Amino acid sequence: MAPREKVTFWIAAIVVATTRFLAIAKTLWDWDEALFTLALRHYDVVAHHPHPPGFPLFIGAAKLLTLTGIDPFRALQTIAVVASLFVFPAAFFLARELRAPFFVAFASALLLAFSPNVWFFGGTALSDVPSMVLSLVACALLLRGVRSPVALVAGAIVLAIAVGIRPQNLLIGFVPALMACRRWRAALIGAAIAIVIVVASYATAARLSGGWASYRGALARHEQYIRTTDSFLSPIRPPLWKVADDFFFWPYRVPPLNIAIAVLIAIALVRFRAHSRLAIAIFGPFLIFAWLYLDYHSTSRFSIAYMPLFALLAADGLEALRRFRAIALAAMVVFTFVWMLEPLRVVRTTDSPPVAAATWIREHTHAAVRVDPRMAPFADLLLEGYEFRPDAAVSYREGRGARTFTRERARLSRALTRPRYFEVAVDGPSS
Repeated sequence: MAPREKVTFWIAAIVVATTRFLAIAKTLWDWDEALFTLALRHYDVVAHHPHPPGFPLFIGAAKLLTLTGIDPFRALQTIAVVASLFVFPAAFFLARELRAPFFVAFASALLLAFSPNVWFFGGTALSDVPSMVLSLVACALLLRGVRSPVALVAGAIVLAIAVGIRPQNLLIGFVPALMACRRWRAALIGAAIAIVIVVASYATAARLSGGWASYRGALARHEQYIRTTDSFLSPIRPPLWKVADDFFFWPYRVPPLNIAIAVLIAIALVRFRAHSRLAIAIFGPFLIFAWLYLDYHSTSRFSIAYMPLFALLAADGLEALRRFRAIALAAMVVFTFVWMLEPLRVVRTTDSPPVAAATWIREHTHAAVRVDPRMAPFADLLLEGYEFRPDAAVSYREGRGARTFTRERARLSRALTRPRYFEVAVDGPSS
């Protein structure tokens, strides 16, 4: 990069990093956050602490942080927040290794960092953003590995760590790894180290979950659930053409931004430049997999893994605008920043309804609690020590009731999250 480009990059990286702190959630809110936090208390994939395949390196890293005295939820959240600080440089690094020009690399990194779902989930206790950042770094290093054996081995190690968090990263890293294999000696060394890391990670998950047979059974049941509930094979899922827009057009629902990104991607596909083609080869397979197999209600989260593709294609479309490209990029970033202020304020400053309701129970009653199955992981985590009975007078459930704890929808429902746990009720007497 030219000196001016380096200054621009570092200023943007620092400014973007400071905006990540606006997304730090006050409390956990998502079902999976509760499962991840329970895993730090007692890891058991069979009991869905956490759900299969177990996210062993994500949970392991958080476990190390808890040894320093950090609260389990905060430990998980810390990993996500730290990863979010590196979204911009990681995306820029990959775009440059794809041989994108400076503006395309810069714009793609900026668009990815300010993608509403990437920004939002970077402040949660979920693994999606750390997984995505590691996949970006791994792919960039593997592409550099075509020229450098050291980068190739480093890329294999980072990819293995990413796979130890979410196995989907193996699909994302496949094309860069294949391209790097021309340096076969370094590739063999990298592959050997990567295999050890991945096998050790999931072998540990199996051992802590009662052994290989129990772990394999949990994986099989989870796969069956996905196949019969979330995938295109499910009789209750809409046809693929009906959910295509959820995955390809608006994985998050911010219509002005969705339309702008779609138009820019269309321009990029017409141009079909080399870096765009390679980006499609890297992220396209997971996009197709997500469309076929994953829950279309949760595309805001699941699409984070392929948001780098959307960002890079949109940036390539912006470049075609020539002298108006910088103005258009600034307008998109400013619009997203302003649009996101309200939903980020809500999660940053208020307790989620599951936490608020559980706090009320702990402060006002010591009686047994009747727990709605949809609230089970929250009850296990937040009401530890309480007796759970189906005939209890006090109930902890999703929905409205005698005492309802709510969260402002404020552009959160469907735009960024599933419409779940916005209302949680506590029924029954206090004592």
